[in-house]
Amino acid sequence: MRKLLLTFAMSMLVCLTIQAQNRTVTGRVVDETGQPLPQATVLEKGTSNGTSTDTDGRFSLQVSQSGSTLIFRFLGYTSLEEVVGNRTTINITMQPEVTNAGEVVVVGYGTQKAEAVTGSVGVLDASKIEQVPMTSFEQSLQGNIAGLQSTGIDGAPGANQQIRIRGIGSITASSEPLYVIDGIPVQSGDVTQLNSNGNRSGNVMASINPNDIESVSVLKDAASTAIYGSRGANGVILITTKSGKSGSAQIDLSTLVGFNSVASNNLLQPLNADQYTQLFIEGYTNDGVSLAQAQQNLTDRFSQLTDPLTGQRTDTNWLDAVTRTGMTQSYNLSARGGTPKMTYFFSGSYFNQESHIIGSDFERLSGRVNLTFKANDNISFSNNLSVGSFDQNGMVDGSAWANPLYNAYLLSPLIPIRDEQGRFNAEHRNYYPMGGNNPVGALSGDDLRLTQQLRVTDNFAMTIKFADDFTFRSQYNFDVITVDETQYKNRRYGDGRNIGGFAQVSTLLDRNLVTTQTLQYGKTFGGVHNLDALVGYEAQSSNRNTTYGFGQEFPNDKLKNLASAAASYDASATKTEYTFASLFGRVNYDYDGKYFASASLRRDGSSRFGADNRYGTFYSVGAGWTLSEESFLEDVSFLDFAKLRTSYGVTGNAAIGNFPSVGLYGYGQDYDGTPGGGPTQIANPDLTWEQSKSFNVGLDFEMFGRLSGTIEYFNRESEDLLLNVPISRTTGFTSLLQNFGDMKNEGMELTLNYQIVNNSDFTLDFGFNITSLDNTLTRLNEPFNSGTKRREEGRDFQSYYLYGWAGVDQSNGDPLWYTDETETETTNNVNNAVRYFQDKSATPDFFGGFNINATYKDFTLTTQFNYSSGNYIYDANGRFIHGDGRLTPRSTTVWAFENRWTPGSTNALLPLHDWGDRKGGQTANSTRYLMDATYLRLRNVTLAYSFDESVLSFLNVRSLRAYVRGTNLWTITKDKDLFLDPEQAINGVAGGLTPAIKTVSLGVDIGF
Repeated sequence: MRKLLLTFAMSMLVCLTIQAQNRTVTGRVVDETGQPLPQATVLEKGTSNGTSTDTDGRFSLQVSQSGSTLIFRFLGYTSLEEVVGNRTTINITMQPEVTNAGEVVVVGYGTQKAEAVTGSVGVLDASKIEQVPMTSFEQSLQGNIAGLQSTGIDGAPGANQQIRIRGIGSITASSEPLYVIDGIPVQSGDVTQLNSNGNRSGNVMASINPNDIESVSVLKDAASTAIYGSRGANGVILITTKSGKSGSAQIDLSTLVGFNSVASNNLLQPLNADQYTQLFIEGYTNDGVSLAQAQQNLTDRFSQLTDPLTGQRTDTNWLDAVTRTGMTQSYNLSARGGTPKMTYFFSGSYFNQESHIIGSDFERLSGRVNLTFKANDNISFSNNLSVGSFDQNGMVDGSAWANPLYNAYLLSPLIPIRDEQGRFNAEHRNYYPMGGNNPVGALSGDDLRLTQQLRVTDNFAMTIKFADDFTFRSQYNFDVITVDETQYKNRRYGDGRNIGGFAQVSTLLDRNLVTTQTLQYGKTFGGVHNLDALVGYEAQSSNRNTTYGFGQEFPNDKLKNLASAAASYDASATKTEYTFASLFGRVNYDYDGKYFASASLRRDGSSRFGADNRYGTFYSVGAGWTLSEESFLEDVSFLDFAKLRTSYGVTGNAAIGNFPSVGLYGYGQDYDGTPGGGPTQIANPDLTWEQSKSFNVGLDFEMFGRLSGTIEYFNRESEDLLLNVPISRTTGFTSLLQNFGDMKNEGMELTLNYQIVNNSDFTLDFGFNITSLDNTLTRLNEPFNSGTKRREEGRDFQSYYLYGWAGVDQSNGDPLWYTDETETETTNNVNNAVRYFQDKSATPDFFGGFNINATYKDFTLTTQFNYSSGNYIYDANGRFIHGDGRLTPRSTTVWAFENRWTPGSTNALLPLHDWGDRKGGQTANSTRYLMDATYLRLRNVTLAYSFDESVLSFLNVRSLRAYVRGTNLWTITKDKDLFLDPEQAINGVAGGLTPAIKTVSLGVDIGF
């Protein structure tokens, strides 16, 4: 009995001892700002016993003894060790390591530690976007991210921005990236109907306040984009807006006022009255008319040789008259804060920008409310609501007669701006071929070209954490856009002069609804095996309604509404829609922060394709290896971090419009009062997805404690490209959309950041990125011409195919062309010349940007340059503006006047000026209008002063910063005769668009 009692007592003692030694430790891991760190590793030192934190940063771990030490690890943060002792609760605040590799970046459907990313992701933070005097954030991407080519195809306020990520990926389908805001795939680009100027002058993204953006992630390769499947072929731009933070309210007020002018310093100038008179008479005499008759022709042509307002000889500078110094104003007020249960971010913004062209401006009001609410440790809610509205007054551009910059060179200086009654002049309404346009009057209010947009986006999400390692997220989003457009052309001059004035209106309602359900699993095994898996379902429904109305014959020009029209009413309406349904999954694995692997799979269904090809499957695989963690590099003292990564994957392109695979019928084709219809599109049930196969390999590195960078090679092959292929007109149609070819984009990217000086009073750092790009059409069923280009297998997609301009015959002023590509013989008859490849392309050999930033005590200087080299621009309007007398009495430019051929010339650049230009020197598709577009531009320079603590305390504010900023301040071009703004459309065709805006601004930022 005693032995039994003794045995029982000993057993109880052992159990009590074990219980005393084994204890459960709980706690929370947060960053330096108090935000939780999910998936942080908690490991008992010397054992494989470990766990990871949940989405709220909380953990629970049973340790073996009171003397245990816990190791806390999170990529990008300095590891910590804590002795447990007698504690059962341990809360940890981790500090970031001084390394770029430790950042957390936004990726598709979540975030990922930068060190664990196997794909290619470029990141731009808020400091590069806030209070930049530009209408949309895309303009700030230019030159800041390797592999991303951005160009402002129209310099008017609120205009569209073209973005290409690692080259052009399609022929007919869109090559624009997918935009995702807080998880919502959103509409981007130009959706206007009347005022688009060929999809150039409108931009739905301009309704977004750039000051609301926290960061932008640019996903470039398949490992990062394949999770978006059929919409990721051209890259993905993820925009994350600002959120609240637990703590007292922080209120920020940002103000900016700037002055706008033309960015390019090399624009053409119009002729004055003396130059025009000389050229007019010369054009007639060169055509065989006597000098007296030529002079009489001038007198007969212009009835207002005396300006009625000045009483002096008419000498109008139309360029000066339509340009001005515009103003930019930006005011932004925001507040953020919250409690552990609820956080908030509120913002309101007003932005107004006047172009350097009169009558062209952009005014935006926007507001945002981002809320998060934590019901308990496992359930949370968030809602991000944004409302943006803008009014955009624009102008017609391109080669339209009403284009004010076209008018500025082509209207004679012998035409006054106003008539005897002080009205905008209309006496020249029969001035062929300019249609009696008066750009000053049209832009001053006689005409109207207004676009009004309202955009509302909302993102509601519920997140549920369960079973420690699982997170379910249910997200519902909508993006609603309404656009109202109005045009009015007055009764006295311009396009409305012969029909009593006319008005057009157009409305658009675009609704995009998306629901996303995801389930995520995250677990750390043995303290070194980190697994993160995601599965999801997403459904999207988009529909668009448009209406259009037209009327003419207005009683007066004060009544511009369509309801005031007296005749020729016309109206129409359209409706279109499409849907997506997708299943997707992703797995990320890493071993001890050293070896990484990732894979994603997405199955997309799209209503845009026929029943047999409605679904597509897209995937990616990626791997990474942190070389600097290996023992064979531990003695390399200068190397702080090195990671090798590679990926391969297949994505798709469905940006082809709605119903392209089916036969369509159109109605409203009435006959003799009886309604009728007919086919409008041939069916192609075999139409299938474009696919993009991408390979990427990159090296991320940090060394010497101050140099970091990335070097990458990419190869992107696009297959089954869609093209509107010409077909026999006997079918009743001219083209049919088909899968017609393949294309390859190959290149290198290099990004470097170097901290030159870093001490307490002075810092200086330098950043640089460059991208080389080689584009090739690898398969094309049949070559074809497309404007200035010829698409041919083995060639760059953007290869120019033009007549070879050989200059001017200095003996008689005739225009000359090369007879063939050998360029050994010339002819003065273009009919004896042929078009041929010029070994020149609109694709740049390389492009990128660099920045130099310095601080000295409380002063900060930041600069950012962007550049492009090796690409060429074709000036489509050059043959009209410099027409060698074609369609005289149009005027021309000072440059043309000074460089034309005259008897005795030996180095003339332009032919003899002959009324009617019967020599055809202005023939289109000629290298005469092809120019090297290589340029360097100072995109942004800012000098700021941050007031010190003594001033802040006196004013009772948290922060105060004042600055002066220059935007597009300085531009240099390689071609001295490039009189265009070097930023033109990706296709290299300059179509008479508004040059970019240069702004000098002053700003003050105050934090309360």
